[in-house]
Amino acid sequence: MLRLSACPVCSSSSITSYIETTAQMHSDREIFNFDQCADCNLVFLNPRVPLDRLKDYYTSYYLPYRGAKAWGKYQQLVENSQIKLDQKRVNRVREAHSVSMDTLVLDVGCGLPSFLQACHSELHCKTMGIDFSDEGWKDEPQRYAEIDLQVAEIKDLSEDLRPDVITMWHYLEHDYTPLKNLSHLKSISKPSTTLIIEIPNFESESRKQYGKYWAGWHTPRHTSLFSPSNVELLLNKSGWKVTKLLDYGTMDPYLLYWMSKMEKKQINWSKNMENEFWKFVLGMISFMPKKWSEKRSSLGIMTVVATPM
Repeated sequence: MLRLSACPVCSSSSITSYIETTAQMHSDREIFNFDQCADCNLVFLNPRVPLDRLKDYYTSYYLPYRGAKAWGKYQQLVENSQIKLDQKRVNRVREAHSVSMDTLVLDVGCGLPSFLQACHSELHCKTMGIDFSDEGWKDEPQRYAEIDLQVAEIKDLSEDLRPDVITMWHYLEHDYTPLKNLSHLKSISKPSTTLIIEIPNFESESRKQYGKYWAGWHTPRHTSLFSPSNVELLLNKSGWKVTKLLDYGTMDPYLLYWMSKMEKKQINWSKNMENEFWKFVLGMISFMPKKWSEKRSSLGIMTVVATPM
């Protein structure tokens, strides 16, 4: 295990244990510890899983990799939901940056690259995605043939890349060296580059409600749980200026509530999810009144838009 002696955002050594949680979306119920920084209030996994062991927690049974197929006969309905999510993300890019055929959209931690496919189809721009594993696209090479997909890390990106838009849809909370990686992205960006980050919000209502069962921990895959103040501090230290900070995102906050409930029930995440589908839908309907308030108080997600300083 890798133990940190200082906060990965502000480098303070004033850190204390905050909470212990079990591994989530995983058959092994081993316990992990999260510390909190007394100076910037960042909550982070400590100690953390060595990088060479991390793939043990991203198997082919990992629900995000299984995608819509995990829901059996309801696969098409779930695929339609993913299409709507990708559309929201395309719209977020369109709102944040003027896109042309020459625009390069780089998605970091692309996983299943359906968002990049939507960008290619709708925005007619250049697209590139990187991830530490090809589990999200290796079985469908023809579907994603027009997207530049690479098994790579941020440090591997060339200084000549010069992306116009960089997106991180629930990537930054997984990053082992966020300050270093954001600094590298700044170094390869144009002055006009737009960075869009969507992450769980530690200060959200869902975290306070579910405590150690909160799906935002995603233990041990999530290494940092950010609040608005410390994510802005991190971006400033790495050369980025925050231009917009929203207490909501493209991801439906209901997903965090539902996954948290499932964690509390200790559901088998590798099973066929058919039997959970209609309970999931009914829960989503009953959640609607709460969702209408997400722009007034964070239910679980936040969005940060930034440009190089």
